[in-house]
Amino acid sequence: MQPYKYILLKPDYYTFTTIGGTEYHCYFYTSEEIFSDYPSLSKKVFGFNIGLKDNVSLQKGLDKRIAATVVTILKNFIDEKKNAVIYICDNSDGREKARYHKFSHWFRQYNDGSIIQLKGVVRAGGTNILNALLIHKENKYLNDFIEAYEILTGAYTKPDDDELQNILNDPEW
Repeated sequence: MQPYKYILLKPDYYTFTTIGGTEYHCYFYTSEEIFSDYPSLSKKVFGFNIGLKDNVSLQKGLDKRIAATVVTILKNFIDEKKNAVIYICDNSDGREKARYHKFSHWFRQYNDGSIIQLKGVVRAGGTNILNALLIHKENKYLNDFIEAYEILTGAYTKPDDDELQNILNDPEW
């Protein structure tokens, strides 16, 4: 699947427009505060977000080129082999699980095996926060990132065991 042509608007900020005219914005932002206890890693951790231009009417139907484009942007960013990306599913509208399903599906479909995905669930204030760490398998800090991520996601109150197993064993998750 051929991704859409995308342009770099400013450092770490990309945009593309679908054949239906919907404009997407994909951007990376510093997330060093998440790894603040790990100074050797903190400046190499970025959050990732996908946004739509305001006041657009979405085209009906599935456009697989959107997934191909988003994964290409992520892969190119991570291919530098020095960065890690944390994807946190927005839960402000109750659709965080749907977002996570879609993102996980895109990742499985378009990952060439060079990127490792670690899935996490953090319970904060009674809310499950679905997230994932994406990192190149040849990143020289791979083991350090994995250890820090597992410690950090474990540092928060997780869902109870039954709920956690339901989330993690969901084939769509």
